[in-house]
Amino acid sequence: MAALAEEGSITRAAKFLGLSQPALSKWLSQLEEAVGQTLVIRSPQGLVFTQAGQIYLGGCRKSLDAALKMQESLKALSSDRGRTIILGGSPIRGAQAFARIYSPFHIRYPRIDLQFFSAENVNLKKRLLDGQITMSLLGAMETNLPDLEYMKFMDEELLLLLPKGHPLSYAYESLPPNEPYPVIDLRSLKDTPILVNKTETSYGGMLLAMYREMGLEANIVFRSNIIPLLYEMVLNGVGAALIPDSYYNPKDGISAYSLSPRIIVYQGIGLRRGYALREEEEYLIHLVMNNWGSPYYMHEYVDYYMEKRKRRIEMYEHSEV
Repeated sequence: MAALAEEGSITRAAKFLGLSQPALSKWLSQLEEAVGQTLVIRSPQGLVFTQAGQIYLGGCRKSLDAALKMQESLKALSSDRGRTIILGGSPIRGAQAFARIYSPFHIRYPRIDLQFFSAENVNLKKRLLDGQITMSLLGAMETNLPDLEYMKFMDEELLLLLPKGHPLSYAYESLPPNEPYPVIDLRSLKDTPILVNKTETSYGGMLLAMYREMGLEANIVFRSNIIPLLYEMVLNGVGAALIPDSYYNPKDGISAYSLSPRIIVYQGIGLRRGYALREEEEYLIHLVMNNWGSPYYMHEYVDYYMEKRKRRIEMYEHSEV
């Protein structure tokens, strides 16, 4: 039934299935007689499925999907032993996420050796391309990465955070409820020490170029790849820093500003382009998303993306065969 629907004619479906056309026609007639319904109407434009035929076809496809999943599960059960999945990520946020997901993943797939490799973005991308790690948590400024597929699962705005006592600081409680952060011009920081990310991070190079263009490079007093460290230094009055909004806690007493235009960075999973995800790897991605705190609508986005991706890869493999 699936072949008839895909091919649109009995002749082509028979060829696809390795059957003769009369044999397939006889089978269809016997099936319609058995169910007591006309399932397929032959027309000059091709096969047309009746309402009964569409119901029957839907059941057939569900059966095919169930059989395929069963075969994949049996295959995975026999081949999982000794298999290793290496998840890459940053030494701070990536490591925290890995610590939370390790137990639930190990309970579901006890035979798989799940490992974590920590490094900066540049190194993680290189190891992905070299096949040294399976997938990696990556920060990015755009989703189109050279030679990699990128599934974003979180948007973060870079906020300018000012320490307590700064001339431009304000009380967070004074802001109207549910209103956006006030906007600031970075040029107003001409007398403020600045803390920045190193260029190895996903947006470090962009920030350095921006400060340089505004004549603020001389204000940079400290650089680090560790975002929590930069945040703590703002808390301790060392200077100002552009930091993802997920780190900001209004109760800390520091002030947050948006830029115009706003700077948005992404968090997501990077894969080698064309890499076929297995069931356990898809589960790992969803575990990471659930423990990263990404909004639910992004979960649905990744579900949709992975389904489209799977179909694209299956079509490629079929055409190769």
